[in-house]
Amino acid sequence: MKKRARIICVFLAAALLAVCCPLEGLANQDYNEAETEVRTWNGFVYTCDWGFDGKKSEISLTILNYKGRKRELTIPKKIDGMKVGSVYSLSKAKNLRTLHIPNGVMFTSSALATAPKLKKITVSKSNRMYSVKNNALLNKKGSVLIDYPGGYSVLRVPGSVTRIGSSRLGYGLWGSRLKSVRWGKNLKVLGQYAFTENNKLETITINGNVHTVGEGAFKGCKKLKKAVLGKNVKRVGIWAFSGCDNLKSVYIYNKNCKIEANESMCEYGLEPDLIVSGKKTAIYGWKGSTAEKYAQKYGLTFKALKK
Repeated sequence: MKKRARIICVFLAAALLAVCCPLEGLANQDYNEAETEVRTWNGFVYTCDWGFDGKKSEISLTILNYKGRKRELTIPKKIDGMKVGSVYSLSKAKNLRTLHIPNGVMFTSSALATAPKLKKITVSKSNRMYSVKNNALLNKKGSVLIDYPGGYSVLRVPGSVTRIGSSRLGYGLWGSRLKSVRWGKNLKVLGQYAFTENNKLETITINGNVHTVGEGAFKGCKKLKKAVLGKNVKRVGIWAFSGCDNLKSVYIYNKNCKIEANESMCEYGLEPDLIVSGKKTAIYGWKGSTAEKYAQKYGLTFKALKK
């Protein structure tokens, strides 16, 4: 039984590694051709995803990138007789300006954001997963912003959007090059890792009806210096501003904002997971607020807001 248990543990660990490793590469949306069995076709670089039973009918493709020179491109439904299942990145599509998305092809979160000059996207009328508004890729209902073309420096969130980042996977505009954001009037939630590793944002002001800043929402935004969370923000997840090396201040205007921390590893002598990394970032809030209590509890610099 012990031997069998060890085998099961090894299998589970391998499965977990297979799931987690791709997420680590989302930041730069790249791949290692030397370590990945890839094929090419008309500028597309792809790999096969085999079904569990090995039948050809179960084979689908993942487009890893596009190295062609086209300014306007339609993602094919099939390559070499096999179905295209998903698109992982378009970081090497240097000339791409317009992209057409057929039904049945899934886009890995932030794949569009990697295309440096992409500005226009369309989806087929028969598409069951996606819709497009203001050139933003949305879910079919138009309530979730999934991705945004990399040719823009300003994100204009459509009015129908209530959430940025997939509610199923949690990831949003990972590694985008946005310099500023204009929030939609109905936006309420910044999902997990919504703007992770954006190296263009320097200041972010979260206002309007946004009430939740999810776990890791701005994690690794190296140039971010200042974050302002408006009075309607009721919750800030752990790692929300972790790894923001130049972040000097986080303003929290809601007196009762729930600010999360994870102390589970403290018993092993490790630091708790907080919304910021280290103690160089000052937390601004009202006297007697949850922001003050949070800063005091975890040894962070607190500065009181003035009325």
